[in-house]
Amino acid sequence: MSLFASEFLRNVKDYLTVLDNTQLDIEFNPQGCLILANQSQAETLEQNFQLQLYDEKLCYLSFLRDLGAKVELLDKSKLKSRWPWLNIEDVEVGCYGYENEGWFDPWLLLKALRAKCHMLGVNYVVGEVVDFEASRYMHVITFPDMPERAPVTGLALREAVLEFYLCPQIALPNGSKNNIKFSMVVNAAGPWASDLARLAEIGVNEDLSVPLPVEPRLRHVFVVRPKRRNPLAHATSGPFETDTTPLPGLDTPFLIDPSRLFVERRGLSGEFIVYSDDPQWDIPRVVDEAAYHGLDVDHNLFKTKLKDQLGHRIPSLSSVEVVSAWTAICDYNTVDQNLIIGHHPFHVNMFFCNGSSGHGTQHAVAIGRAISELILYGHYKTIDLTRFSFDRLCLHEQITETNAF
Repeated sequence: MSLFASEFLRNVKDYLTVLDNTQLDIEFNPQGCLILANQSQAETLEQNFQLQLYDEKLCYLSFLRDLGAKVELLDKSKLKSRWPWLNIEDVEVGCYGYENEGWFDPWLLLKALRAKCHMLGVNYVVGEVVDFEASRYMHVITFPDMPERAPVTGLALREAVLEFYLCPQIALPNGSKNNIKFSMVVNAAGPWASDLARLAEIGVNEDLSVPLPVEPRLRHVFVVRPKRRNPLAHATSGPFETDTTPLPGLDTPFLIDPSRLFVERRGLSGEFIVYSDDPQWDIPRVVDEAAYHGLDVDHNLFKTKLKDQLGHRIPSLSSVEVVSAWTAICDYNTVDQNLIIGHHPFHVNMFFCNGSSGHGTQHAVAIGRAISELILYGHYKTIDLTRFSFDRLCLHEQITETNAF
């Protein structure tokens, strides 16, 4: 999914340009990603590094060489040589992805996708789903090009009675409520996906006891700037104080620290985006979406924790000022922090695209293509995401990973 997303973002003008608007720019910045590991994490990171490589002995299909990740494993000396501004005293090893990596502005991508959809005839209705009216009947759908798969073992899933939710009730901004009929619905409600699933009685009654395990989790994001004096201002403000500690330059990768601190260079501004996704995510869950809109940034988190972590890893950033900050809400999968995609095993016309746990924007275009294939053809055609289906929750199977992003 990440490979497809990288190709899509590099050629976003070809995919999303609307009419004569040739100025489309999502500020995609191709740059490497560096994951650091301490002594206790090193073995896992090395195993993940080997997993991402193309192995001629294990795979005889030469075209799969292109699917191997472009990564390299760096010891302490190589890390220090390439990025002298890093403090690697407590770092054992680093894994650097040098191709198909980078960052972009997700809001600009969303605006471009909406504009393209409008041009293609998509009708957007602004409102909130507040209820479902269901009708139950027998129905069988067959797809002539459905690939043969091994039978599912374990828990037997309900097959005969299919319940179609034909009419969701939408509350509009003007206070009125309308019903919309559909044959298939995609739950892409992000952090509030489980609320929508409960309206369809998923995870509520005994027959549909397995819930959609997605919760909203909060992330505090800070933009910081080094407190270094401008050398051009010394004539009027006194002698210039020389600081020989090297600052991160244009080759600064997206940095993931062993402490779960994330650091990203912000263009040519000399500023850096800093945030964390450690157990701080385990905040009390707030069911009401409106309650999140008034949440303030926790500046105390930066002062008491992130600032010290940042200064420890990058000494030249030990003295910084926060120039802006915001909160972001993630659709967190409480079971295994991985995507849930595909139809519900009972309500087979309700499809899920939820629980990416922070990877949603990164994988959005690949997820969109995958769910389109599943709806149109009944199976995946390009990237097979079957193992990420809702069925794994019914079978108590998890897809877990460590030190992989």
